[in-house]
Amino acid sequence: MGARIPAILILVLSSGAGQAADLGTRGEVDWSAPYVGISGGYGWLRDVDRSFTPQLRSSGEDVVFGVHAGYLHQFGSFVLGGEAEYTRLDINFEGFPIDVEDSYAAKVRLGYAFDRLLLSGHAGATYITTNIGLEDWGWVAGAGADYLLSDNLSAGVSWDHMQFDKFDGTLIDGQINLVKARVGYKF
Repeated sequence: MGARIPAILILVLSSGAGQAADLGTRGEVDWSAPYVGISGGYGWLRDVDRSFTPQLRSSGEDVVFGVHAGYLHQFGSFVLGGEAEYTRLDINFEGFPIDVEDSYAAKVRLGYAFDRLLLSGHAGATYITTNIGLEDWGWVAGAGADYLLSDNLSAGVSWDHMQFDKFDGTLIDGQINLVKARVGYKF
């Protein structure tokens, strides 16, 4: 009988530990899913045209809005995925009749989930168009935070930095920074 008590005690304790572990994961969400969303915010543009002496510097800023779609997969607390995004920029260079119009981006996202909160970084390629026919590829990197308001609805913020060197074969180097609020739907 003395040997049975430790065996029963071990069984009860291990059962209780398993139930405690289940309680710790109960209610946690899984970010693995496709998603779509909309965004709106503000953008700042700066560039340097090295074909002039001294170099011509210009800037602009305006409201931006867009749509995005992607897929995330969660591995433990780490989240990895990809996102495609269109952003209507319509940023005018101050003092010039030139507008940067549209941005198309493809990004890889890597993040860490704290249950309903996801903190992530992203990097990828972006394609920009202008109203004067110049268009080119550049790179984009940034960070964001998303929070699941329900099982399917999320809200968040993001920051993107876009960089362009020798834009469309010119001696113009430019950068665009965007800060956006985002709302998304996870399927």
